[in-house]
Amino acid sequence: MIDINIIKDNPDLVRQSLKDRQRDPSVLDKFIIPLDNQKKEFLTDVEQLRSQQNTINRTFKGKPTPDQIKQASKIKEDLKKAETQLKEIEDKLFSYLEEIPNIAAKDVPVGKDDTDNVVFKEWGTPPKFDFKTLDHVDLGQNLDILDIKKAAQISGSRFGYFKNEGAILEMAVMFYAMKKLVSKGWHAMVPPAMVKSDTEWKCGYTSNKNLFNAAYSSEEDDLIFISSSEHSVVPYHMDETLDLSQLPIRYVNYSPCFRREAGTYGKDTRGLFRVHFFNKVEMNAFTVPDLKVSDDMCLEMLQNEEEIMQDFGIPYQVVKACTGDLPQPNRRMYDVNSWFPGQNAFRETQSCSNCSDYQARRLNTKVKINGKNELVHILNATVITDRAVLTIIENHQQKDGSVLIPEVLWPYTGFHQISPKK
Repeated sequence: MIDINIIKDNPDLVRQSLKDRQRDPSVLDKFIIPLDNQKKEFLTDVEQLRSQQNTINRTFKGKPTPDQIKQASKIKEDLKKAETQLKEIEDKLFSYLEEIPNIAAKDVPVGKDDTDNVVFKEWGTPPKFDFKTLDHVDLGQNLDILDIKKAAQISGSRFGYFKNEGAILEMAVMFYAMKKLVSKGWHAMVPPAMVKSDTEWKCGYTSNKNLFNAAYSSEEDDLIFISSSEHSVVPYHMDETLDLSQLPIRYVNYSPCFRREAGTYGKDTRGLFRVHFFNKVEMNAFTVPDLKVSDDMCLEMLQNEEEIMQDFGIPYQVVKACTGDLPQPNRRMYDVNSWFPGQNAFRETQSCSNCSDYQARRLNTKVKINGKNELVHILNATVITDRAVLTIIENHQQKDGSVLIPEVLWPYTGFHQISPKK
């Protein structure tokens, strides 16, 4: 969550940030600033009453007089009332503060939604075919490597089976990405797929009251299914004070992911582009609390994403997400949009985010610098998801209906192409 001192020191910055993020800036003047002023007043009252209580306790010599007892009782009663009121004000203030998003970096484009994101880099050229191209749905059915109809019967919409060579290709893509990052010095993780609701809340994406509505959950067990391994790996250092020599810490993780995709019904309903369950390899990093250092780490993570798409021979563009498209914890976010011939469009396959100290504040993850504990910066990035398999299938389709496998994956698949069954 945001540091309240930013609001105190530069409220205009936060007001503008809220406007840029399509949020109501009046929350500062209507609620947060007045509540913070009330908090100061009641805190002063509490401190004064505690001082009076300590003073009168020290004056007791032997058996207290009735007046002393009456005075001490009155102070105790007033203190209890003031502490209760202070706690109520602090809770209200906190509930508003947890909804304030991170301050976007100065170079983040201002915009309403993802249509205002800005392309700043492109790689590769979308392939030109001399035959009618198919999307992954038809290719998957023809090659018997995807089964969406059977998944709909068994699990409902937005699910699918990877089968035969499709299953091997999916696992090959995940393992290739994992191995590549490990070879670069990233530490491998296979984390839990469920976390406590309090742990999920500390990741900073939503308030406690929205947790069980925002994600798949087992409410009776107080558990949330993760939507990314970020949600179980970033809290790995929760309530820890790291040694400076440990940073940066880099993790690469494989996990299943679960998403309700609330609000997306009617969008991307064909195929497996937007689903409730998928597999993912994710990067999470912890750096010193320096914006240049963490922004440089963000670019390093972005480079890893790009290298993998280049290894697969997939044309892509890199965009800067605008303020209206930034998730709540993010200072900045880059998206990698890969080419999908079946849609004749670039679509998001990866993202890379710098959350600065926003997540670390709830998680209480710090580093000791010159004897002082400071909040670390936390970054999150998608290495690869099942969407990579879909774009490989579409981009490398052949006239005879087969699909060529990128050469870097041959050692993992054991085959060079997927051909129609005879």
